[in-house]
Amino acid sequence: KDCPIYIYFPTAFTPNKDGLNDKYKPLISGRILLYEFAVYNRYGQLVFKSKIPDEGWDGIFNNSGNPLPGSYVWVCKYQFFNQPAYQKKGMFTLIR
Repeated sequence: KDCPIYIYFPTAFTPNKDGLNDKYKPLISGRILLYEFAVYNRYGQLVFKSKIPDEGWDGIFNNSGNPLPGSYVWVCKYQFFNQPAYQKKGMFTLIR
């Protein structure tokens, strides 16, 4: 009942298959009703999109097979139970 409600977006991730930070996704605490998460590369191309909060981006684009290092932009629309809807944007770095 008194648990904090938040959504946190990391500033970097390392998809090197070591079991730590292998997928980029926000950390969510609270009951989410609406969720849309998208990642874009520096050219504005959509590289990942999901409506499932537990699903994250593994750093691979166009079935290239390897994560592509660099900076990316995320956009997230979300709504917690009994809260207004929000849209946030930010950047993160894929470290390889």
